[in-house]
Amino acid sequence: MQRRTFTSIAAAVVALGAIAQDPGATPAAPAAGNTLLWVLGALAMLQTIIIMSLAGILRSLGGMEQLARRGTGRALVAVPLLLAASAAQAQEYVAPAAGITEQASFWWLVALNLFLFLVIVLQLRWTHLLTTLVIGSQQAATAPRSVQKVAWWENLAAKLNRQVKIEEEKSIELDHDYDGIKELDNVLPPWWVWLFYGTIAWGVLYIVNVHVIKIWPGSTEEYRQEMAQAQVDIAAYQATQTNSVDENNVTATDDPAVIAEGRKIYEANCVACHGADASGSEFSVGPNLTDPYWLHGGGIKNVFKTIKYGVPEKGMIAWKAQLQPAEIRATACYILAQQGKGGATQKAPQGDLWKEEGATATADTVAAK
Repeated sequence: MQRRTFTSIAAAVVALGAIAQDPGATPAAPAAGNTLLWVLGALAMLQTIIIMSLAGILRSLGGMEQLARRGTGRALVAVPLLLAASAAQAQEYVAPAAGITEQASFWWLVALNLFLFLVIVLQLRWTHLLTTLVIGSQQAATAPRSVQKVAWWENLAAKLNRQVKIEEEKSIELDHDYDGIKELDNVLPPWWVWLFYGTIAWGVLYIVNVHVIKIWPGSTEEYRQEMAQAQVDIAAYQATQTNSVDENNVTATDDPAVIAEGRKIYEANCVACHGADASGSEFSVGPNLTDPYWLHGGGIKNVFKTIKYGVPEKGMIAWKAQLQPAEIRATACYILAQQGKGGATQKAPQGDLWKEEGATATADTVAAK
């Protein structure tokens, strides 16, 4: 039985490689710093396969007592193989997304491997108990010592837990008796003690590196670094969100592509009131947009605001319902690019002479689409 169980686990580990993936783009060779992460990931996957195999064995021992007594171990071999084969799913290669640091990945993988190891220890303990129940405690106790074979994982579990044998539990039994339930004076498991000592060692290491020799950043410094990086990320993100622009953060540009887009929008919507060259005429409804005089303020912010909200009392509609913020910006940039280019028939100046240093803008009360 033990040989077949071990064989099933080995076969399940071998079956791990049967994960079909389309190669996609040839991935770059891993950096030296990522090698440990790959090792920890592979170890976690191996432990997961072992856990799956032991889970199948536990199910078999818990619900198939008659098969265990008859010595038919074929089912125990098939269950973990089927569990391992379930991982053989065809998957297309997807490049991993950035966002978690190597240091964070390392500690997460360490914690995951420790957790999986503890699960395996518990499963081995349960396997031992179920095996004892299925085979029969009397037969196991009366069998000659030379005939009994203890699996290596049972010895490991016993050492890790400093576990007292069932037949010797009387020696550690306390005098407490609660309705027939007695208490055993078990010692702390070594793995728990080692883990506790490990937390103490880590605390000392942290204090020395952070507060004494200061080669690691403290929590305050890490916060400042992360906030600085966040500002950089926010600025980079906002640079890609052209439709989130409003009259408070709009900026002028002489990019030919933006000017060309603004010209198309102007010719489609503004020519009737301001003329083909934006300078109007004595008979045009709208004012001259090529001179330095403005009725509602010049500069990119005020021109953007005027186009967006319009001037309803003078017949100019609000274009925010027809145009996206990026389109309004392109139109405003095109109009500003026509400064001083008015023809001989341009309309007489209206409004006040504009100086850029006096630019003001009203906060946008409408969310950008």
